[in-house]
Amino acid sequence: MKIKICGIMSMEAALAAVGAGADLLGFNFYPQSPRFIDRSACAAICSEMARLAPQVKRVGVFVNLPPAEVKEIMADCGLQLAQLSGEEPLADLQALEGLAFKAVRCSTEPPRGSQVEAFFDARHGQAPVGLLDASVPGQFGGTGKTADWALAARLAGQVPLLLAGGLTPENVAAAVQRVRPWGVDVASGVESAPGRKDPARIRRFIQNVRTAGFSEDISIEIARREDLPEILELQKRAYHSEAVLNHDFSIPPLLQTQEQIEQEFTRRTFLKALQGGRLVGSVRADLKEATCFIGRVIVHPQRQNLGIGTRLLNAVEGHFAQARRYELFTSERSLRNLYLYQKLGYRIFRQEKLNEAVTLVYLEKKNE
Repeated sequence: MKIKICGIMSMEAALAAVGAGADLLGFNFYPQSPRFIDRSACAAICSEMARLAPQVKRVGVFVNLPPAEVKEIMADCGLQLAQLSGEEPLADLQALEGLAFKAVRCSTEPPRGSQVEAFFDARHGQAPVGLLDASVPGQFGGTGKTADWALAARLAGQVPLLLAGGLTPENVAAAVQRVRPWGVDVASGVESAPGRKDPARIRRFIQNVRTAGFSEDISIEIARREDLPEILELQKRAYHSEAVLNHDFSIPPLLQTQEQIEQEFTRRTFLKALQGGRLVGSVRADLKEATCFIGRVIVHPQRQNLGIGTRLLNAVEGHFAQARRYELFTSERSLRNLYLYQKLGYRIFRQEKLNEAVTLVYLEKKNE
């Protein structure tokens, strides 16, 4: 399930969204919108996001601009996709050569869906094929009005659909369960005021999307030697995104062998997270001179942002309650990890440049 946080206007909002687990960031170029952003501000944010979080798609939101101008803004700002949210004809979508998708507003009153399907049947570009929003006369999205979920569910069964319209942390789980879209889009639903993103509401929104349909209790247990092959397999799957992020597939977690992890097991304590009886996460640690060194907090890619990482860290701190301090590290580019660790009370105390591409950030937490 993809999550788009739209109407980003500041670096702080972008970092909060990426840190909480957003997959796409939306930047609004409609001057009448309370979330309008100019080119220079967008370019500065996108440049930093391209460096820190290249896996997160950067989307420009446009209303009734000529395709040539849309392309120019995308190039100037470093945007990867265009969302056409006005009354653009199908020809404009085609002119953007697979770089755009159409946002279509639908009414709950008949006739329903005909305009939506005309655009979505064209199937131009990459996923999503289109975005479905609520219809409010004279407005182009960001209204807080709920879309037609029945129509959305029908379309989501046919094409990769991005659902928008009135989504909030309070109703998004129900929307996901009802519609089963390719992704969800939110702007006003995670704001404290028009255009002002609320980090706490962003976190709740994303967590509620990720947990929708996954109600099994999570348990943390001490891992056994026979768990090691499954932990190693999960480790390599989880660290693949880290390798992509740092453009380095020679990182130790991807190269570790079964023999090496068994040797590590003899000197470190491994914990595992289970959800519905399935291994979904793990962490390992040892104690040296009153410091607990924590390594490889791994969570299944499809179970991230469910609180599993938090549960694992709390559990390992409890297991080594006698430690005077806890220490761990991550990559400078791993914004989600940095956000989680600092939220749990860890503070940066050292950085180390590993090579031209990778800088490691070391964090500590005092046990006081």
